[in-house]
Amino acid sequence: MIELPEATTIARQINAELKGKRIAGGNRGNSPHKFAFYNHSPEEYAAILKDKTMGEATVNGPLILAAIEPEHTLILGGGGERIVYQCSAAMLPKKYQFLLHFTDDTSLTVSVQGWGSAFVLRQSEVASHPFVNLRNPPPLSDGFTLDYFHSLFSALEADDSRSVKFFMISKPGVLGVGNGCLQDILWRAKIHPRRRAVGVSAVEQQALHSAIRTTLQMMIEGGGRDGDYDLFDQPGGYRRIMYSKSAGLPCPECGTPIEKAAYLGGAIYFCQECQPAACAQWKILSIKYRKVCIPLIGEFDEYLRSHRGAPQHS
Repeated sequence: MIELPEATTIARQINAELKGKRIAGGNRGNSPHKFAFYNHSPEEYAAILKDKTMGEATVNGPLILAAIEPEHTLILGGGGERIVYQCSAAMLPKKYQFLLHFTDDTSLTVSVQGWGSAFVLRQSEVASHPFVNLRNPPPLSDGFTLDYFHSLFSALEADDSRSVKFFMISKPGVLGVGNGCLQDILWRAKIHPRRRAVGVSAVEQQALHSAIRTTLQMMIEGGGRDGDYDLFDQPGGYRRIMYSKSAGLPCPECGTPIEKAAYLGGAIYFCQECQPAACAQWKILSIKYRKVCIPLIGEFDEYLRSHRGAPQHS
């Protein structure tokens, strides 16, 4: 699935390789797909794209917004699209769901895996399109401050039941972060994906904010994650920590076997030791042979001091 690191990588490659190319023609591909979504008829796509020029590509979360000059924008990404630059007609895949053919006989193809889309909008329509999110600050932008992040948690009611996973990828969401990027972010922040977001302390929010920015920057610098592909059909260089093949392997931090579970329509991966889920925002500690639950809110020292000399129980 294309998330912020892959969208950023592909947009940069489009600007380096395709910007300025003349489009000889374009179409909705050669193989219908039940979960490939469009906003025009095949005839309209052909008419809009013919004799246009490939402009600059920008990023909006998991989306790639590529200008089709003079007055349209191609929106790709956010799903399971394989977006690939083909140097010649001989390199075209057997099946694809979108094609841009350039006058120098090179092409851009989009092959949908799972689901995906290829929307062509007038530039004046982009800001109001439901896929485009211009309200929330991108997580690597100056607007994604710690104060802003704290405000998302502060808006939660005391009885809000949403989990950290839902909070991060759905509502309110962090722009460009999906279930894939989420796993390493939460591992670095030491937060279990099933924990209630309302119970995440201010200290933990700061750790999560830092983990978001650090992890996404590492993924982008690596050219995307190693399970996803760039414009030249090459896998990214960022080696994931928490993903399908790591289940059962020792946690790089503590050696505890990494666990896998189905949750909210997808898999989650976590270290039960580094990312405790017991008592939601609590942790079981053994103090003087007793097991007690204490809040993880940065008050360990005070708690321990108050319990020194407490009577032992069998």
